[in-house]
Amino acid sequence: MRSTYVMRLAILCAVLAACGGDDGAAVDAGPDAPGDIAAQLAALPGVTVTEMPPANAPPGYRYFVLQVTQPVDHDAPGATFQQEVSLIHIDAAAPMVAATSGYADFIGDFPSEPTALLHANQISIEHRFFGSSRPAEPADYGKLTVAQMASDEHAIVELLKPIYHGPWITTGASKGGMTAVYHRRFFPDDVVGTVAYVAPLSFAIPDDRYQTNIATVGTPACRTAVQAAAKEMLQHRRAALLALAQQQATAQHDVYTRIAIGPALESAILDLEWTFWQYYGIRFCPSVPLPTATDDDLYNFLDQVSPVAFSNDVETAEFDSYFYQAYAQLGSPGLVSVRGDSLPPGLAALRAFGEADFAGTFPPGVAVPTHDPAVMHDIDDFVQTQGKSFVFVYGEWDPWSGGKFRVGNATDSLELIVAQGTHGSGLGDLAAADKTAAFAKLQAWTGVTPMEAQKPAHTKMLRRLQHRSRVSR
Repeated sequence: MRSTYVMRLAILCAVLAACGGDDGAAVDAGPDAPGDIAAQLAALPGVTVTEMPPANAPPGYRYFVLQVTQPVDHDAPGATFQQEVSLIHIDAAAPMVAATSGYADFIGDFPSEPTALLHANQISIEHRFFGSSRPAEPADYGKLTVAQMASDEHAIVELLKPIYHGPWITTGASKGGMTAVYHRRFFPDDVVGTVAYVAPLSFAIPDDRYQTNIATVGTPACRTAVQAAAKEMLQHRRAALLALAQQQATAQHDVYTRIAIGPALESAILDLEWTFWQYYGIRFCPSVPLPTATDDDLYNFLDQVSPVAFSNDVETAEFDSYFYQAYAQLGSPGLVSVRGDSLPPGLAALRAFGEADFAGTFPPGVAVPTHDPAVMHDIDDFVQTQGKSFVFVYGEWDPWSGGKFRVGNATDSLELIVAQGTHGSGLGDLAAADKTAAFAKLQAWTGVTPMEAQKPAHTKMLRRLQHRSRVSR
């Protein structure tokens, strides 16, 4: 059986150039002429530059991958690591958009929505402790904090501003949007504005606001249908679906040693309602299988919406730093918590696994941190009382909207909602008046009139991250 997860991943790798290959072969970054951008980048201290043939950037752009030397601890410089930064260059005088996914650099040379709207330059900063931007082992995960990453981004902005002297803005979606806000908390004047897409703010593990919110998204009939499918999977089809998951693992050479395949299946089913509303939404309600559907139909639906394979060893290793961050500082919905009372109706009594079965979610050998709620309350206070020049975009029926940032009355920021929107909501999806207001902010910040753009890259990229966006253990 060919998994939709594998096919989707293959498409995303091609779109986002996230998986390398011959088309991404490096070429020398030597200067083409005096003052050439490649020469200016190569002259930066502590930076290694490789120019790549652009695959996704529009005509006229050049694509560079930078390795920037960063201190592991900005408060006590000593040990260093290499942080990856992708750059698409069009004109040093044009605006610069600094983006991050909040994870590895899945963005690469694909322009974000603000970049396309403003015909801007763009850097995509890989988050510390993700992708190749990891300190040497044994790494000190105590340095995986929002303040340290904000200092990483500040150092990169300061490094590149002498070359890119136009106005700078930041952007990101989901955890990337969160990261953009955190950067502004510590360095509010680095940029003139921030567009944060579908960025949540969680105050605890679990933060019960999300459960209140998800009980209201969509229509009652569709919510009931998704919950009924999940209940049927756990109550009557667990053994059959486990056999299908094991067949899939064999066919795809997936390994489940950090999280066993049984707990992985259960977690995927318990996450089904959340991921359905996060990425699929009301238009896909007719595709929800009835409880009387065949085992294959139920598994195929699960595999499309909330794949078991997102808990295999490769995926778990790629995102284990996120789980550390969530428990240490970021918080999470935690809907599948050990309390059980925050589970969708009828599912709590059907659980067969607990927290111990998901210990492999965290970085190997690293203790589960104690959550510090003060960090996110500080971020909340900053946005409400001191934050300025933010545009927050949310989907009305995205479960993450239960943790929207709150914009204070004294700020000049906007909070905009896409009607019935999912976690892929962008500026282009807004009602006309809201879109006009957002575009006016971009123009006021940069002096450039936004030109209507294609659907933002993050709507494609976020599907790659959907199962790793929420601590559900």
